[in-house]
Amino acid sequence: MRVFRLLLVILALIFGAAVLSGDTVVLVNGDRLTGTVKRLEEGTLVLQSKYLGAVNVKWSDILSIETDASFSILTAGGERHDGQLTRHGPRTEVSADGSPELIVPSDSIARVVRGGGRMGVRKIVSALDGSADIGYGLTRGNQNQTQSSLGATAGYSSAQYSFLGRLDSLFARQDGARSQSRHALNARLDRFVNARLFAYGLSGFERNERRRLDLRSRLGGGIGWRLRDRKETKVSALGGFAYIHEQFRQQSNRVAAEAFVGVEWRTKLFKAVEYEMELTVHSNQMDRRRARVEYDGTLRVPIAGPFKYSLRLFDRYDTRPAEMVARNDYGIVSGLAVVF
Repeated sequence: MRVFRLLLVILALIFGAAVLSGDTVVLVNGDRLTGTVKRLEEGTLVLQSKYLGAVNVKWSDILSIETDASFSILTAGGERHDGQLTRHGPRTEVSADGSPELIVPSDSIARVVRGGGRMGVRKIVSALDGSADIGYGLTRGNQNQTQSSLGATAGYSSAQYSFLGRLDSLFARQDGARSQSRHALNARLDRFVNARLFAYGLSGFERNERRRLDLRSRLGGGIGWRLRDRKETKVSALGGFAYIHEQFRQQSNRVAAEAFVGVEWRTKLFKAVEYEMELTVHSNQMDRRRARVEYDGTLRVPIAGPFKYSLRLFDRYDTRPAEMVARNDYGIVSGLAVVF
């Protein structure tokens, strides 16, 4: 219950901030767009509109930004500046209270993230992105079955750092049988070295009753490279090492050091349908006979406003799983998603 209460508080802060925010982006052709400026990456500015959702605007098409908010700005050379910004063709002005106005070449700006001049909770909320997926299934007959799912992600970005937390829970109950729940909590912190290269640290916890896994703890890190970062498609390659500790039901614990490589892919199909995928391959450096493959994919179809239909697919493959457990564990979960 505490987790759900905390989630409701976070959502209230987020939606409250969205209602109170009002930025205006003026284009070179005279058009004016209103909403909340979220970020700028790879030449594309993301404006969150109350009625249109996320609107992508080319940085070169923007004349100015009318807002009282402050931003964190990272240049291609790694310099960081905080303050309000206004674009004037090839020049962008950055101004902050008590500091002289700074002129930055517009084409040198790699990232812009909202909230550079704010402090505490307001700074985090203003730059927060995420989603919540909820599903429920009920069967009544010879065997009473219930199944519910919760998937939630929340990410915070500054000019040089990015944090992403993810929670996945699947509850399956059947009369006269043991529950088959699956829970995973993962977090990752990225630090951008430049516009494409980043270093990261990660941690994760997983419990899977179907695989007799009481708890898998993971701590590690590595480097990543943005292969493609465009308005419609984002692709990143990852590599690193992690320490793994596994506790199994009625079996000996396992400790391992894993090297892993992976890919993240996020794209839009037909300019509306969102698809995101994460695939990683883990090689056990202490037991060369063991390898694991993890896949998570989500497809979201717009319904109205921030509400979307979601279809999630997960797959876990282990060459040497616990005793009496199949190598493959996969599932499909559908539900309603709220994107903020």
